[in-house]
Amino acid sequence: MKNELLKRINQLTPKIQPKFGQMTAHQMVCHCTDFYRLILGEMLLKEKPLLNVQEVTQLAQSKKKVPSPNQFDQVAGNGTSPKNFESDLATLKKYLEKFYRLNEDYDYPPHFYFGRLSRIEWRKIAYYHMNHPLRQFKV
Repeated sequence: MKNELLKRINQLTPKIQPKFGQMTAHQMVCHCTDFYRLILGEMLLKEKPLLNVQEVTQLAQSKKKVPSPNQFDQVAGNGTSPKNFESDLATLKKYLEKFYRLNEDYDYPPHFYFGRLSRIEWRKIAYYHMNHPLRQFKV
């Protein structure tokens, strides 16, 4: 999974246009990096979820937008601002590598919508969280 994601991430360019959604490729890179920062304990969420687990699951399964916490919203919220595309892309790859190197006994934080998750569940969510925007940008 990790190598597949890295290969696809390497195909991103700042000029690539999304098939859907409002984020630019550069904003998406920062958004995905913020996700890994949360998992690694470098970001903390201060808000409460607006949807319950069933609503989130239904939106995701119907391929509709699942609202991001404001701190991860690079368009209308307080997500990490894009600076330099190549540097931000390198940061995303670094964090993705860190995530896949976490020890088996790593104490993952609760997921914003789903609460406590196992290592396998976190990996599935992390893959979904990268795969969806990469598909959005046709890579």
